[in-house]
Amino acid sequence: MRSTSSRCLAAITAAVLALTAACGSGDSSGSSDPGSGEKRTVQTPKGPVEVPAEPLRIVAIDFQIPYILLDLEAKLAGAIDLTAAKDGEPFRGLEIIGNDAGELNYEAIAKADPDLVIGGDYQEAEYDQLKDRYPTVLVPAVGDEPGWKPQVRAVAEAVNKTAKLNELEAEYQDRVTELKGEHGAKLTASKWATLGTYDGSGWYLYDKVGGPSTVLADLGIPFDEATTKVADGNVAQYSVEQLNQLSGAQVLLFDDLGPPVTAEGASAKLKADPLFTSLPAAQSAKVFDGQFNVIDYGDATRVLDRLDEILGQL
Repeated sequence: MRSTSSRCLAAITAAVLALTAACGSGDSSGSSDPGSGEKRTVQTPKGPVEVPAEPLRIVAIDFQIPYILLDLEAKLAGAIDLTAAKDGEPFRGLEIIGNDAGELNYEAIAKADPDLVIGGDYQEAEYDQLKDRYPTVLVPAVGDEPGWKPQVRAVAEAVNKTAKLNELEAEYQDRVTELKGEHGAKLTASKWATLGTYDGSGWYLYDKVGGPSTVLADLGIPFDEATTKVADGNVAQYSVEQLNQLSGAQVLLFDDLGPPVTAEGASAKLKADPLFTSLPAAQSAKVFDGQFNVIDYGDATRVLDRLDEILGQL
């Protein structure tokens, strides 16, 4: 996961719907020149919004969309303060338009001079403050198809980057095919789960459709029973005393997000607990650390690379 906040983790796994272009090109390979003043229209939860055909100064007002925009190589000009994250370096050169709790600074947004503002449709109050000043697109946060892929496509369509998205999708799928050919029967030999902790006194478990589970599913890896019971679009929270729910997993991926999301020493604390060390995956040394949450195709490809290493050890 991008290391932002526990609120971010829950938001990332929410189901999303893709936006669709009502007119104009939905593909950045079209004929529009950057800065040409040409417009296109996208459909949003608030109705059609006219946006620049090639936005040059995008401001993202939620937690995950800035990462998606960077992955799509869109022209991101401002974002909330994500500089404390492990991967916060790209944000140090942007206009910081809000704090890491998601509270916006509207003067900073004005300073960024956006030609497009994009956020999640849960940001109703923020939308009302911005919609009359800038083209503002809200990406649906809940829809019929859970997982991160629909949100990535929604953002790509809003900023006219579907050509780049198609390229990233193809690269990802090629890597999936490569791992399937290389690891064969190993992929279906065990049941897997992905968990993590914030402070070592409890733990979270990904559902079967969001975050890293999307990548596992694309590889054909089966999930343990506890994972299948988590409601789609959710990250379930449990106490240490409930660790026995993971007794059906032969392989555990341990998601260590690092500060400020995971407290220093929290992962080691949970993994040292007798209830954890007694789990079958721990007993057979099949607990593998990493940053496993997925927001975009860059994350997904990184997780595939880590899974390649893990499968080589099984």
